[in-house]
Amino acid sequence: MMVVLLGATTLVLVAVAPWVLSAAAGGKNLKSPQKVEVDIIDDNFILRWNRSDESVGNVTFSFDYQKTGMDNWIKLSGCQNITSTKCNFSSLKLNVYEEIKLRIRAEKENTSSWYEVDSFTPFRKAQIGPPEVHLEAEDKAIVIHISPGTKDSVMWALDGLSFTYSLVIWKNSSGVEERIENIYSRHKIYKLSPETTYCLKVKAALLTSWKIGVYSPVHCIKTTVENELPPPENIEVSVQNQNYVLKWDYTYANMTFQVQWLQ
Repeated sequence: MMVVLLGATTLVLVAVAPWVLSAAAGGKNLKSPQKVEVDIIDDNFILRWNRSDESVGNVTFSFDYQKTGMDNWIKLSGCQNITSTKCNFSSLKLNVYEEIKLRIRAEKENTSSWYEVDSFTPFRKAQIGPPEVHLEAEDKAIVIHISPGTKDSVMWALDGLSFTYSLVIWKNSSGVEERIENIYSRHKIYKLSPETTYCLKVKAALLTSWKIGVYSPVHCIKTTVENELPPPENIEVSVQNQNYVLKWDYTYANMTFQVQWLQ
């Protein structure tokens, strides 16, 4: 501290360290966020991270991104001034086969240093989400219609016809998984019992890219009443010369019949 006398006026000059000024202004040195995770499911891009100091309130977080070959960083749309530790940047139009890099910092009165995330290619990191499933019931069969979880998907635009599906089906009354089948987008499961509730789940795969998806929610449907006509009764064969006549009785009128013979 320095004291200078100028007549009747006393001027006091005080040297203050920069960190004292920051504290006096209510600021605090912020720590960078840590453990950033990038989750990509179909066309949904989600970022999650950990705060480094839970005791500091009113902190927000912002991301920048950088494409391969770029020198400058760009603000990541959907992930600016976030108060939680999660954000969605699905609206960003990206080339899913192009490598990108991310960085994040904490912000309050001042800002933390940037925490950089390892570069990644969205397509390689993406996971296949649960497919959409529509069921139609018959008396002894179920017809299954399957489509990828994201219609007009950017992520799977080049692979839409390459999906295969795995299905697990069981009787609802037992709860025991009975049959596992590899199927395509439209499939019919035969040899089921009429008037019985079956449950199933489906997951998609892109074997060319070594990607296996997650199962859909469980879907249940009840097969219909058995649609089977009773057989003819009182069957008789009469022979007149070399003419063979087959006769029978049947409950319903206006029916047609098919006859087969075995040597």
